[in-house]
Amino acid sequence: MNQKVFAPWDDPNEEPLIQFKGVTKRFGDFTAIDDLTLDIYAKEFFALLGPSGCGKTTMMRMLAGFETITEGKILLSGQDMAPVPPNKRAVNMMFQSYALFPHLSVWENIAFGLKREGKPKDEIEARVDEMLRLTRLKKFEKRKPHQISGGQRQRVALARSLAKAPKLLLLDEPLGALDKKLREETQFELMDIQESTGTTFVIVTHDQEEAMTVASRVAVMDEGRLVQVDTPDRIYEAPNSVYVADFIGDVNIVDGRAEPEGEQIKLHWAEGQPPITGTPSQPLTGAERVHFAIRPEKVAIAKERPEGRNNVLEGEVIDIGYLGNISTYHVRLANGQIFKAQTANTRRLANRGITWEDKVYLSFTDTAGVLLER
Repeated sequence: MNQKVFAPWDDPNEEPLIQFKGVTKRFGDFTAIDDLTLDIYAKEFFALLGPSGCGKTTMMRMLAGFETITEGKILLSGQDMAPVPPNKRAVNMMFQSYALFPHLSVWENIAFGLKREGKPKDEIEARVDEMLRLTRLKKFEKRKPHQISGGQRQRVALARSLAKAPKLLLLDEPLGALDKKLREETQFELMDIQESTGTTFVIVTHDQEEAMTVASRVAVMDEGRLVQVDTPDRIYEAPNSVYVADFIGDVNIVDGRAEPEGEQIKLHWAEGQPPITGTPSQPLTGAERVHFAIRPEKVAIAKERPEGRNNVLEGEVIDIGYLGNISTYHVRLANGQIFKAQTANTRRLANRGITWEDKVYLSFTDTAGVLLER
C-alpha cells in the first residue's frame, strides 16, 4: 500500500494559504526583513528557524497584524492582509508566556475568546469541551493556572488559541519555558493536535531539534533573509550552504581546492594529507575553493586502518563526549584540525576499545559528505 505523501509545495495546482510577496520591514535604518518571498500551504506545520535577531518573530508579527509592512504584500487565502486589523484576521497567536488569566479557571480561559464574540452558551460549552478533550485537560477544567504544571498551562494556551477555529495558528517559541523532557513530549502532542484539527501551524523557534521534529518544512533564516526552505530531511542531508550545514546539527567542515575526476571531486585540503573524495549531488559551477561538510555519525572510527575505503584520515583522540545512547569522539588530525566521529553505544562501556590519546583512523564513503560552494 502506498503511503499518502503530504507535499502540497510540489503540486503546481495547489494554492498557498499564506503568500509573502517581496516583503520588506524596516525599523528606521535597520532592515529586519529583506525582500522576502515565501509560500506556506494549508495544513502545514511550518517552522521559522534561525538565531536571535534574524527576523523570524518580525515575520510572525506581520502575519498577525502587530507590525505593518514597509514594502510588499502578505496574502491569506488570496486576500491582502494589510487593511485587515489583527482582531479581524482568521489568525491566532500563542505567546511564549502563554498570557493566561490568573483569576479564571482553565475552562473559563479557553472560553474567553468565544464569549467575547458573543457565541451562544451551548455552542461555547460544546467547543470548550472539545478543546479540553483534545488537549487532555478535562480533569483540570476547574483549576486556576497556578494550580497546574507548566506543560498543562502550555496546553491551556493552545486550547484557547484553537477554540476560535483559526485558519492559522502562530506559535512564538511555545515550548521555551518547559524542561527538556517535557518539551520533547509536548512536541509530539503539538503534532498530534495539529494533525487532528487540520489547522495550519507556523512556529518560531531557535531550537533546531524542535523545528526538525515538528515541522513539515523548515525555513532557515539569517539577517532577514531565507537561506533555505525545505523538508527537515533535505535541510539535514542536503544543506545548500555552509551556514545551513553548520546551523543544523553537528558537522565537520573542511575547505580546499576542488579537482574534478570523472563524476567525483578530489578535495586538496591540507598539506601532507590525502585528498578527500566526494560525489557532488549537483554539478559544481567550477569554483576552485569548495567546502566539504560531513556529519559525525557518517564518520567511522577504528584503531586499525580500514580496507577498501577511499577516505581514511589518521588522528589522535583528544576528547570523548558520552551521551548514553551515542559517543562523540573529537580527533585531532595531523594538521591540527579537529574532526568529530560518532558511534551508537550498542555495547556496554567496558567493552568499547577506544579511549583518550589513542591513535585512530577515521573513514567515510565517497557519498557520505556534501560539497558546498557557498
